Amino acid sequence: MMKLKTITACLVAASCSLVTQQALAENVVRWAQQGDIPTLDPYAFASTPALAFQNHIYEGLVQWNEQLEMSPALATHWEQLDDTTIRFYLHKGIKFHNGNGFNADDVVTSIARVTHPDSGIRGNASSIKDAVKVDDYTVDIRLSGKSPIALNELSGILMMDKEWLEEHQATEPTSMTKGTEGYATNHTNGTGPFKLESRRRDAEMVLVKNDGWWQADQAKHNIDRIVFQPVASESTRLAGILAGEFDLVSDVPLQDLPRLEREKGIEVKVRPSLRVMFLTLNMNDELNAGNVDGKNPLKDQKVRQALHMAIDREAIVKKIMRGMTEVANTYVAPAIAGFDAERGVTTSYDPKQAKALLAEAGYPDGFKLAFDCEQGYYLNAEQWCQAVQRYWSKVGVQSNLNMHTRSVYSQIRDNGRTDVAVLGWANLPLYDAYSINQQLLHSKDGGIYGAFNIPRYQNGTIDTLIEQSSFELDSSLRTRQMEDVLAMAHQDLPFLPLHFEPMAWATSDKLEITQNPDNVVRLWYASMKQG
Repeated sequence: MMKLKTITACLVAASCSLVTQQALAENVVRWAQQGDIPTLDPYAFASTPALAFQNHIYEGLVQWNEQLEMSPALATHWEQLDDTTIRFYLHKGIKFHNGNGFNADDVVTSIARVTHPDSGIRGNASSIKDAVKVDDYTVDIRLSGKSPIALNELSGILMMDKEWLEEHQATEPTSMTKGTEGYATNHTNGTGPFKLESRRRDAEMVLVKNDGWWQADQAKHNIDRIVFQPVASESTRLAGILAGEFDLVSDVPLQDLPRLEREKGIEVKVRPSLRVMFLTLNMNDELNAGNVDGKNPLKDQKVRQALHMAIDREAIVKKIMRGMTEVANTYVAPAIAGFDAERGVTTSYDPKQAKALLAEAGYPDGFKLAFDCEQGYYLNAEQWCQAVQRYWSKVGVQSNLNMHTRSVYSQIRDNGRTDVAVLGWANLPLYDAYSINQQLLHSKDGGIYGAFNIPRYQNGTIDTLIEQSSFELDSSLRTRQMEDVLAMAHQDLPFLPLHFEPMAWATSDKLEITQNPDNVVRLWYASMKQG
């Protein structure tokens, strides 16, 4: 009996040793960030981190390449048949992860799903009307009108498998804003370089290399496995990268960067991103915290201006953001088409003038606001939300600040159940001001316009210019239209710009990865050094 136990123990030990050796032989990237990827359904939520993660699994007809240039993906090439029709010619022989073949039927189904009224990213497909199959490997994308941004939008529309969607009753999209979920929320079936092996929400996701990837022979990465972990604790993320437990932390606490820069074996990457951080204001007739003398003070432009003046944004950048970014005086970053620094926001920190404006607007004693902020998503948001609350209290505006996780917060903010909320906008995947103009500044119409117009802001002139720019093919005229929209919005201040969110990554010196200004982690272009 003792001999049998000994043999069994040896066999187990040998098995464990073999597994360990296999694990060591693999190139594994262990990736940590503050918050989880809230959904794996690529049409559920217009979130840069979510869409970036999903791009490891799914692919579009076209894509932004490593140099951020538009290039073919699942389509070999395309041609513009007329003002409103683009014909795409598809690669043959591509397989989804479950073995199903990719063809025009999948494109038609994907376009129908993403343009469905309940799609969480319907606004990202504003120029797309529908798709029509020509033959198994040719499909026409029909546009709602002449469009200068159709390819940009298509780069963010990831193709899904018709048969798989039908098998799992998932042909209709889900939406985080509406709180809907489905099979595609936690399961995937793409054509991309990595496959989902497992998902434990708020704990861990594991992706493995897709050996059957149609571009495997040209792959630029050598990664076998990606282990993604949401780690809410800043100290735990820091300890993990210091101990070598993580190869990539994509949102390092800014206060920890000096220490990491002194450590051998760790590379720190920091730069401002394209994302502007905003406070959104409730401009409906009713405040959630209660009106003042029957009125919502936030509907008054002087009040919005006063609230912006009351915030010392320079101090927030210097102290809370550790001087690693800049104050944002425009709604878009300089790299975005439509940026015009000379027509930006003109308010600066002036609490005395803020109090005077409040008194002039009829609120010398201030008022109360409901204020909701998000945990575990925007960098240092908890700290700067608290700072904003303190600055406002100094001019008599009291706010009840509540912190929430992303899944709870999105429904509160997007459905207008607060007076002040936070929002970050990077204008992806368009790299164009039409993104913010169409989704944040145009009046909310329940369709392609105003999906993230949280304040319920309305300006008829702005609406007209946005709609004209969506069909204008003269790039110079279109750019001026976008600049005009932003200039008017900068004066009205439905959103209060704060700063450009900095990107702060820490990586093992074994991981070679490029940090682009869109803050998208692209591990399919990364590699692990050998030895």
